Amino acid sequence: MEARKMARKNKKAKETKAANANNVKDGLVSLRSFKRRTVVWPAVLIVNEFEFKCMLYDISLGGVRLKLDLPLATGAKVNIKIKDFEFTEALVSWHADAFVGLKFVEDVSYIENMLGDYAERLK
Repeated sequence: MEARKMARKNKKAKETKAANANNVKDGLVSLRSFKRRTVVWPAVLIVNEFEFKCMLYDISLGGVRLKLDLPLATGAKVNIKIKDFEFTEALVSWHADAFVGLKFVEDVSYIENMLGDYAERLK
């Protein structure tokens, strides 16, 4: 009997954890100002005088998420070159594990011009 109660309790805890994770994810999506697209693109990140090759995993007109095994301070100013596009300035918005979120400093029209035809997919 005790094992049954424990099993129900564990099941309930897993369901609650999954529901909370979905609520957080839904909340973050609703806070975003721009539509995001999943990509796997090479990028070059310049931090001060150091250059790092990295991989981009999603992009929007407001910023990017990239993988970089380097913890960067939130608010740090960087330059990023995505694929063959021009370098642009960005600020570190967040970092977790090996991922970093960057927010573009330039306005949306500049980013649209920089990305060219690809920007249409982000609207």
